[in-house]
Parts: sequence; structure tokens; C-alpha cells
Amino acid sequence: MDGCLREQRGQGTVEYGLLIAAGAVLVVAAMLFFAGGVEGLFTRAGSVQPTFKPPVVACDPSYDGVCIPPGPPDLDCDDLDGMGIPLPVTIVGDDPHGLDPDGDGLGC
Repeated sequence: MDGCLREQRGQGTVEYGLLIAAGAVLVVAAMLFFAGGVEGLFTRAGSVQPTFKPPVVACDPSYDGVCIPPGPPDLDCDDLDGMGIPLPVTIVGDDPHGLDPDGDGLGC
């Protein structure tokens, strides 16, 4: 009778081993199945380009041909040159920035 118990114990150990092996196969299969989905998720997320929307700048209608923002702050010729605005500037109305001190219609 002692021999029968030993055989059953051995049989139980083999069954547990098979269950552990089957679980390991399932874990590996699940990892392989989800690997493509996770890679695709990162690929799609990495390929989306953010859109840049520049700030809306109002242009003062007193200056023709260029976009000079209305004040404040008060801009002078050095400020316009630093902003890359071509000089001289044609004044067609009031001169809120005081770019045309001699009143000839050209500022700076």
C-alpha cells in the first residue's frame, strides 16, 4: 500500500508541473499577442505632429504695407528693425507710435 501512495504523489507533482508549463505558455502567447498592439499604439502616438497656431496679432491701420501692432507698448524705429519690419514705414493716418516726427509720411 505504501507503493500506491508514492505513485499518487508523483502523479500529482507531474500534474502541477504540466499546469505550470501550460500557464507559462499562455503568458508567453499573451505577451506575443499584445506586443504588436502596444508597438502600434506607440507608433501611432509618435507620428502625430502637433499643430502650431501663431498668436493673432492685430495690425495698426495707420501704417501701410506692414503689420505694426498697435500700442501699448510704444514702438520706435529700433523696435521695428528688431522685429524684422522693413523700413521706412509709410504712414497713412495717425502716427500713434510717433515714427514720423517730420510729418513727411515716411517713418524711420
